[in-house]
Amino acid sequence: MNNDWIELAADDGHRFRAWRSLPYEAPLGSVIVLQEIFGVNRHIRWVAEQISAHGYAAYAPCLFDRVGGNLELGYDEAGVAAGREKVAALGFDAALRDIAATAAAAEAHGPVGSVGFCWGGTLAWLCATRLGLPSVSYYGARTRPFLDETPKAPLLMHFGRKDPLIPEDFLDALRQKHPRVPVHVYDAGHGFNCNERADFHAESAALAWRRSFAFLREHLAEAPRFALHPTLAADCSDVGELPLCRVLLMNDARYPWLILVPKVQDAREIVDLTRADQHRLTDEIARVSAALQSVCDPTKLNVAALGNRVSQLHVHVIARFDGDAAWPDPVWGRGEREPYGEGPKRMLIKTLRAELGL
Repeated sequence: MNNDWIELAADDGHRFRAWRSLPYEAPLGSVIVLQEIFGVNRHIRWVAEQISAHGYAAYAPCLFDRVGGNLELGYDEAGVAAGREKVAALGFDAALRDIAATAAAAEAHGPVGSVGFCWGGTLAWLCATRLGLPSVSYYGARTRPFLDETPKAPLLMHFGRKDPLIPEDFLDALRQKHPRVPVHVYDAGHGFNCNERADFHAESAALAWRRSFAFLREHLAEAPRFALHPTLAADCSDVGELPLCRVLLMNDARYPWLILVPKVQDAREIVDLTRADQHRLTDEIARVSAALQSVCDPTKLNVAALGNRVSQLHVHVIARFDGDAAWPDPVWGRGEREPYGEGPKRMLIKTLRAELGL
């Protein structure tokens, strides 16, 4: 295995370290290892190396770099207290930005999934519901507030029956809300996978690992990778990414024209999306419409999903003005496109990103 520290950058410019472990042979895919509250410590690095030994590229991002730097805390009361302060200061949204950046780097090795422990177990849940990564969650006690979120990718859950942080009513709610998510409960306590903790339970840890690697073999091998249609890629510039959609700017200076492309492989029609993603698409159309209205103050917004030439599902949101090149008719097939100059295009994208909070 090839183990080293690397530096990555999130989309907001934050730079952070990650422990990377690569197999000797070409990787089968990549797995992001999500830390407990104790930092990217010796145990988390060991986990990454075990995953690498099974043929995957493993990345363990130092999520505490946003709040003062990585720590290697002990599994005692002082370590727990210090770790809880760190996760409270960091929050889940900021951590997910760094995980998304790690996933973007890890895509060089093929399909990406995640495995997380404790606090990282809840992050693994959010990786499936928000980032669309097949994920394995170990004893994620902080997952309860997020049980109404719909997974966009397969999930596998591991818990200890003797874990005081995982009450039975939590497991009941999980099973009721997500009956298709496999939930395994072991005769063990919290942290049973960690051989440096008092609650380590070798038999349960070994069984959970067998199930986890079977999950990774199945779902990383089959995980669909979203690819933007080449026509959209050629005609547009990237503005940014919302939770569901990639946002593009059509390279036609006659109209401020945004396109939303749901990041769902093989989706051709809105009805191809899950019901939850249909609602997300509606919300994101409204969000983009509000941004265009604020930035451009148009006479009218045209919103349409056509797909007669490009079958990949995409939604146009176009700012129209009384007297523009096609007014009052639709814009399609009217005149020659007028490409943006680089300066005006960069400024418009910067302004739209700010308005969208990207």
